[in-house]
Amino acid sequence: MQQERIELLRPQMGTARALTVRRYGTPGKGPKAYLQAALHADELPGVIALHHLEILLKTAEENNQIKGEIVVVPFANPIGFTQYVDMKPLGRFEMRTGQNFNRHYPDLCKELIAAVDGKLGQDPDANVECVRAALRRLIKEHRVNAGPLTDLEDLRLTLAELAIDADYVLDLHCDWEAAMHLYTSDSSWPDAADLSAQIGAEACLIAEESGANPFDEAFSRPWVELRRVYGDKFPIPMATLSTTIELRGEQDVYDHLASQDAKNLFAFLQRRGVIGGDPGPLPEAKCTATPLAGVDRVTATHGGMIVFSVDAGVHVKAGQELGYVLDCETGDKTPFSSRTDGFMYARVGGRLVVPGGLLCSVAGADVLPGREGLLLTAR
Repeated sequence: MQQERIELLRPQMGTARALTVRRYGTPGKGPKAYLQAALHADELPGVIALHHLEILLKTAEENNQIKGEIVVVPFANPIGFTQYVDMKPLGRFEMRTGQNFNRHYPDLCKELIAAVDGKLGQDPDANVECVRAALRRLIKEHRVNAGPLTDLEDLRLTLAELAIDADYVLDLHCDWEAAMHLYTSDSSWPDAADLSAQIGAEACLIAEESGANPFDEAFSRPWVELRRVYGDKFPIPMATLSTTIELRGEQDVYDHLASQDAKNLFAFLQRRGVIGGDPGPLPEAKCTATPLAGVDRVTATHGGMIVFSVDAGVHVKAGQELGYVLDCETGDKTPFSSRTDGFMYARVGGRLVVPGGLLCSVAGADVLPGREGLLLTAR
């Protein structure tokens, strides 16, 4: 294992931040996997899962089982780690700009389409190498051409450079209170079905573009767009499987869960040839993919206290009462429900809500009216 400390842009005199990056295996020898946690810095289940995974990786490396390259960023957001208000960590949005740490990653699609024009052929492997060489060059040029950077922009570019040429990009997150679920591209399904089954996902939400270019889509969309433009002329594989894995809820920081999650991630990497050894039989899938545009984001019609009657992680029916919002001043007690049959994979962690505030998310099988554009919950 090689550990690297990448110094980030100093936000102010007398301050310093850095990313810790650990590399296993040999660059260029085989498939490359990139894993990171805590891009939303207050989402910690991924951090402990990577802690357990790295124990397995160190043993695998000692036994010469690493067949490719594995890059691990155990905590991807040193900016968010320092943000506390009233003793509460605020790691989802940067406090200076209000921007979501998991949005606005470099969009290289147009530049990439132009960069490979006239360079693609009928060999799919050669096309992948051509595209990856272009991506590595473009992300470096993007940094040079971007001009003066903020520390947030520097963080985004640094993470993007680490992951830009990976075969597998696994971004570990969690929700407030939730079942295991993941997000990936339409074009990565059913290729991602083994990952979904291995980790025990109970919802798999797919979209080509969810809006505002989150981290995972920065690495899947270039292949989607290349295939759209050149796919009729040249064989272009969907060469990067990029996904956001939601490791249940933010309070689910336990060794027994993290250890099992680590074993599942390790088995996935074995199955994909990044690590040697037998991954064992693939667990039976708990779900199939459903459209992200089929998720009903249930919201409150007035402010008050949330009283749930249904836990996260259950199947519900359209119109079924999932709880109510109580305004103790007026006495208003308003039940809420989903517009769709589906799986209620997440609900909010707080119990105080404002008008229009999110209550829970239900994954349905069909696209819902009005679900277009920005499909995620926050910009």
